[in-house]
Order: sequence, then C-alpha cells, then structure tokens
Amino acid sequence: MRILIIGFIVFVIWSIFSIWLYVEKLKPAMDDLIAVQSTSEVQTTLKDSVIQTTLTDSVIQTKVLIPNNLMIYFDFDDARFKNDSQIDNSVIEFKKWLDKNPESILSIAGHTDNIGTMEYNQILGLERVKAVQKYFQSKGIDATKIMADSKGESQPINDQTTEEGRAKNRRVVITIKN
Repeated sequence: MRILIIGFIVFVIWSIFSIWLYVEKLKPAMDDLIAVQSTSEVQTTLKDSVIQTTLTDSVIQTKVLIPNNLMIYFDFDDARFKNDSQIDNSVIEFKKWLDKNPESILSIAGHTDNIGTMEYNQILGLERVKAVQKYFQSKGIDATKIMADSKGESQPINDQTTEEGRAKNRRVVITIKN
C-alpha cells in the first residue's frame, strides 16, 4: 500500500512539474522561434527600403478580408426568413470568400430569447437556421460548406428582462470559420 501512495505522490509532482515546464519554458520559446522564422522568411527587399511583413500582419490582413459576421433578426416565435438587400450583399461576399478559400466553411447559429421551454427554443433556433441555410443554398452556396447549429436561449447577447433585449437575442449569426 505504501508503494501505491508514494507512486501516486510522485505522479502528481511529475504532472505539475511537466505542466509548469511546458507553460512557462517550452511554449514561449517555441512561439519566439516560430515568430523569428516567419519574420525572416517573409522579409522582402525593395530598392530603397526593406519591408518587413510578419506572420501576424498577414493574419491580420486575412481577418480584414473575411466578410463581417451577419446577424439576421426574427420576430417573436417566428422562423420565417425575411430577405433584404444587405443580406443579399453579404451572401455575395460570403460566396466569393468560400470560392477563394475552399478550406473555409460558413457557420450558421440560431438563437432565441428565453420565453418558452429550453427544448422548444432549441427547436425554434434550428428552424431559423434551416430557413437561412435554405436561402444561402438557393444563392449558390454549397451545402457541404455550411455548418448549422442551434444555440437556443443559451447564448444571449442582450438583457432578457426587456422586450428590446429579447428582440436582439432572437437572431441567426452567420460567420466564416477557417
């Protein structure tokens, strides 16, 4: 029995030491090494000046090019999709992005307010997602490029005690995921 206890104590100490070593020493050293390598690989020389572009800059540029998230709001206890010109413009941007970046997918998440049961709100969120998904597919976006999910009432972005707050929680959020 004593061997088991000593073995357990040694295992716990070894685990804590390993986590500390990785978080404090190895991870920062690897991050610095990657940053130095990417900076040296991406440097470009022009006639009079040297332009240094880091990996971070290219990531920021990529994020700038990604179409903004789109929020579509719904009426109370309703899953009918109402189209407008802003949505059409966003669909065009999303389609262009997905065509240029085949590794990306379109994430559609449905949300509801807190009125009703959790099960009902989960289903309502899914119905809203399906309505938007059907519209996006009708505009030429491939179904395999769409990831649909209902969050129900679990992720409010506004106050649930006022009608205005609940109205902002009745939404579908469309984003690009790489």
